[in-house]
Amino acid sequence: MRNAVPSSVVPERDVAGAAHWRSSLRTRIALWAGLVNVVLLVLLVVATAWYARRMILDDARRDTQATAQEAAQRIDGALHVVTITTQGMSELVGNAQLSPDELTTTLRAMVKATPGCVGGLLILEARAKEDAPFARYVAANGSDRDFIADGYAFREQGWYQRTVAAPAGWWSEPYLNQTAGDVWMVTYNMPLREPGRGARTRGMVSLDLPLTSLTDMVDALAHLPGWRVSLVAPAGTLALNPEVGVEREETLEDYIARSGRVDLGEIAQAVRVRRPLQHLHVDAVSGERRYTVAEPVGDSGWTLLVAQSYDLVTARLTQALWLLVAIGTLLALVCMLVVSKLARHVSQPVEDLSSSAARLAQGDYDMPVPFVQRRDEVGQMARTLEHARVSIRQQLHEIEDMTAARQKLESELSIAREIQQAMLPPGRVIDREDAHLEAYARLEPAKAVGGDFYCFIQTDPDGLWFAIGDVSDKGVPAALFMARTVTVLEVAASTHPSPERVLAEASRRLVQGNDACMFATVLCGRVDVRSGACVLASAGHDAPLLLHADGRHEALPVQPGPPLGFEVGDAFPLWSGQLPAGATLLAWTDGITEAFDSRDVAFGPERIPDALRSGATAREQCEALIARVHAFTDPAPQSDDITVLAIRRRLDRAAASPEAPPTQENAHADATVHPA
Repeated sequence: MRNAVPSSVVPERDVAGAAHWRSSLRTRIALWAGLVNVVLLVLLVVATAWYARRMILDDARRDTQATAQEAAQRIDGALHVVTITTQGMSELVGNAQLSPDELTTTLRAMVKATPGCVGGLLILEARAKEDAPFARYVAANGSDRDFIADGYAFREQGWYQRTVAAPAGWWSEPYLNQTAGDVWMVTYNMPLREPGRGARTRGMVSLDLPLTSLTDMVDALAHLPGWRVSLVAPAGTLALNPEVGVEREETLEDYIARSGRVDLGEIAQAVRVRRPLQHLHVDAVSGERRYTVAEPVGDSGWTLLVAQSYDLVTARLTQALWLLVAIGTLLALVCMLVVSKLARHVSQPVEDLSSSAARLAQGDYDMPVPFVQRRDEVGQMARTLEHARVSIRQQLHEIEDMTAARQKLESELSIAREIQQAMLPPGRVIDREDAHLEAYARLEPAKAVGGDFYCFIQTDPDGLWFAIGDVSDKGVPAALFMARTVTVLEVAASTHPSPERVLAEASRRLVQGNDACMFATVLCGRVDVRSGACVLASAGHDAPLLLHADGRHEALPVQPGPPLGFEVGDAFPLWSGQLPAGATLLAWTDGITEAFDSRDVAFGPERIPDALRSGATAREQCEALIARVHAFTDPAPQSDDITVLAIRRRLDRAAASPEAPPTQENAHADATVHPA
């Protein structure tokens, strides 16, 4: 069975069935997973950048320091070999008495035995006048030179004077050796002293090394990207520098002053005092950050400067981080793809349940909900939805049955209403020559059928019986009791001459078989068309109102008796009076006086005269009063049956004789109450 549900009850996007991909659970899982991956990736990159920067920079410092120390040790090893060889030659010559040939042979052997050595010089002053001095330079390539034979004034050279005056050996600054073929050399010079304490200096011995034998040891390091290597001679000359060639014979301090590299001032101070230094500084010219290590080369007086660019290190770090970001992004995308696949696997049952819920929203309760056999949360949801489907389907069946029953009841009530309305007489106009009587009543039930009633009964040509009443309760029971009451009143009016006897007869008959203890209040009366004589009796009903032709109004003092239906009663006081020409007698049920507005304020009897208009017809009086009640109670719903009855007597003006105003006695006579 397929049951339609109004589209206004269900949102359009829910009726559509499947949710849009942007709102689906699968998309949300994938997006949240991607967001978590991105956040983790960002945190990973930031943490890695912070840690890697710190670690890499620390490693760069340690690497620079270790590299500088290792290179300085290699250079020191080469210099130390020369120093040891020179010392050995000095001791040998000083302790032995060797001939010039032996000295030359020994010097040549020393040059050949020293790695990288290109030549050696030995100078011996004569011990006695008869001895000849010795001054000979032996080259590794065989180009020897005898300073004595050549007449070379070596004693006047600064290097000789410094050596014989020095307490120990010393290294020279780089110099261009033209004899060796324009090769830049460095020389280790050592004085020769006779053995014993206070021995005099007899000469000197020196060994020459090409500068390249030292610079080649750090050449590979100097060509590394971001690395700068400088070798400073004992007197401060830059033997190796990426910006200053050795041929300029420029010292470190001169270079600092000339190039404006004030950031190297602390390094220059460390070179002067021969102490190691690790210094982080910014190039005053290029703005590049560098980490420079000044490492003394043993006790030779040489200093090695090794600098590494921090900017290059950080650039490599940045490149590595970008690579990490790229890899992380790729992994995040792969993770999102995997999560999307898993989300589809997880969300597919939920989407199927959503489709089932959409079918239920569209009113399709025939197709069972899937996954009810699963033992997870999806199965629990499916079982809940299936239970709702079965329950709704059962309720819809019940609603259909109830709707059919209701429609049948409404149809029956509609028929009952028509029957009840048909039982109520229409308005009447009785004409007797110059006298006319208008009788009209209006009933509006609160439900399909009601308990209010009225009737007009004409038992003779000049008289009109009328009655208005209200049955306890509402609806069908009240309507049935109302029909019985009207029938009883009509029968009683045809057999009894006065209203009090009619009510007594009706009281006796309505008690019979009234197990439900229902009752009715009734106002019953008779009016004569020609004379206007009127008699009234009340069974617990409100007293009527008399509206005169000049607009005056008065409540008639009709004493009520007991309501009809409780018990048999015959005490219904009779009121006798006159219905003057142009006057209207108005009666109503409590649906008028007890009509409440939205603030729970009753209309009351005091507002009734304001709704009446002298000279109006009986029908106009009834309709005006009911319209006033509805205007008063709006928007509150009608809570009780409303009934109004009006009887108006008029005479033709041509035939009517002026009526004298009633005297005190007449008034009392008209209002005389005759007991039953």
